Amino acid sequence: MRGADLINAALPDELLEDVIRRVGGGKRDLDACALVCRRWRRLERASRRAARLAASGERADEVLRLVAERFPALADVSVDERLTAAGAAGAAPRSRRPRQYTRCSSPMQARSPTPYRRRRRLPLSSLALHIAPFPLDPPPGFEGSERTCLTDVGLAHLARGCRGIEKLSLIWCSAISSTGLVRIAENCKNLTSLELQACYIGDPGLIAIGEGCKLLKNLNLRFVEGTTDEGLIGLVKNCGQSLLSLSVATCVWLTDASLHAVGSHCPNLEILSVDSDRVQNGGVISIAKGCRRLKSLRLQCIDAGDEALQAIGSFCLLLESLSLNNFLRFTDRSLSFIAKGCKNLTDLILNDCQLLTDSSLEYVARSCKKLARLKINGCQNMETAALEHIGRWCPGLLELSLIFCPRIQNSAFLEIGRGCSLLRSLYLVDCSRISDSALCHIAQGCKNLTELSIRRGYEIGDKALISVAENCKSLRELTLQFCERVSDAGLTAIAENCSLHKLNLCGCTLITDSGLTAIARGSPDLVVLDISVLRIISDIALAEIGDGCPKLKEIALSHCPEVTDVGLGHLVRGCLQVESCQMVYCRQITSAGVATIVSGCTRLKKLLVEEWKVSERTRRRAGPVLSFLCTGL
Repeated sequence: MRGADLINAALPDELLEDVIRRVGGGKRDLDACALVCRRWRRLERASRRAARLAASGERADEVLRLVAERFPALADVSVDERLTAAGAAGAAPRSRRPRQYTRCSSPMQARSPTPYRRRRRLPLSSLALHIAPFPLDPPPGFEGSERTCLTDVGLAHLARGCRGIEKLSLIWCSAISSTGLVRIAENCKNLTSLELQACYIGDPGLIAIGEGCKLLKNLNLRFVEGTTDEGLIGLVKNCGQSLLSLSVATCVWLTDASLHAVGSHCPNLEILSVDSDRVQNGGVISIAKGCRRLKSLRLQCIDAGDEALQAIGSFCLLLESLSLNNFLRFTDRSLSFIAKGCKNLTDLILNDCQLLTDSSLEYVARSCKKLARLKINGCQNMETAALEHIGRWCPGLLELSLIFCPRIQNSAFLEIGRGCSLLRSLYLVDCSRISDSALCHIAQGCKNLTELSIRRGYEIGDKALISVAENCKSLRELTLQFCERVSDAGLTAIAENCSLHKLNLCGCTLITDSGLTAIARGSPDLVVLDISVLRIISDIALAEIGDGCPKLKEIALSHCPEVTDVGLGHLVRGCLQVESCQMVYCRQITSAGVATIVSGCTRLKKLLVEEWKVSERTRRRAGPVLSFLCTGL
């Protein structure tokens, strides 16, 4: 019956809260619920669980007080000083004109006018909504206040108002000290995850967290100054039993003393990431002996060597993921111990490990039959034999990434193609000896390939692409950055056989309008396209893309001298979903073309262009989405 309240009169608060929680978490849907009536707004606020807050701007401490009062059920809070009132994503804009706000008792009545008018405010009331100062109306007496950063006062308001916080992230909160963390420890006993980045926190703050938050499971410390080993040691002594994940990066105070404490008090630790120039063998050995449940380990410890990794291989038998970065002292002997002990290893990343040779991967390949993801970056002593071992002994390989491996040749990929039929992703960057024959081996053997990324593959041409197109029908993502031998023939073969979602052709100078026309007609689901530095494409290509790729969201067409404003007009008429566009150094694009992109792409979030091409009207209309290239340097 029209106008009857069939919901509020029948449902108690508990059931209505459950209904709101089941809406799905979408911001628009939850905001719509909050606008139905005051009761719905109150219940929606009471059930909100997550928020991302700005920590800089006017009255930051007061904002946190108001947020804590209005949303007492917050459990996941991220406070980021890099966000501001103008720049925080998702901040609710203020209405310039007063609108009717309906006071009603039912959803139907929400559309009816009321005798009185008041300013309408969009609610800060979704389960996962970005908030920036000041989406709330400023309280009386704060007009004209100076800009401030979040301090311990604001953090204390949050701690007292939202005692159920389980996950807290403080990013670049430079004015926060141990005092604020003490308030969190005193009030938020259910805290399970704490992230501190670039915060000047002293030892008392970390010790208080350890004493007050016995349920802490995840701790992430990055660029944390003001503390010493004493702070981390005090924390793990009190709550080390519950700690499952620990990450400490770029903290100059971290030494072996902290790792000794972690090894002694954190027997249940499963994930560990350590980046320090002061950690040596002793600290890593303590971790290996004390944290035998480790499943994921990332180390960047320049002074550690073979003894440390030998301990990991001997004691961390459950290890599944291992990342070794910038190790200057360990040799093949280290990975031989890892291979013998860590039979469950599925992910291996080796970055700039200069002393490793082919023997290292032979040990891993023969012993770790579950290996699924392998990344080798800058290990210049590894040659063809290393990959041949992987191809022969690791049939479950899913991802392979080779970055700056100048000694690996085509024959290695013959074994990969033969033995790794499940391979789905292949990344090749600066591998100077790899040519078409290598890609042909991969295509003929790895027919499940979905992602192929080649950067600066100067010997890769059409023959490789034609083979990939004929054999890998499931290919969805293709990157060919500065592959200067690729032409329209190879691209047309891809278009006829593979429906791409992402395509990067930056620097493929032989590509013309014909190749892009084939892609536009063969890949209607294309979402990301980079055609930068294609100097001979014209407006014809943009018109075809506009007609054939309606789902396009990101496009880069910088350094395309033949593209004009007319081509942009054709593009925006068909690609209404575009959110990001880069078009610098396009000499024939003028301020009219920039205005065309801004007016035609209603969902635009980022536009990179030269500042002098933006008219005052366009700047007023789309200021927040504009990014300018600095050309004065």
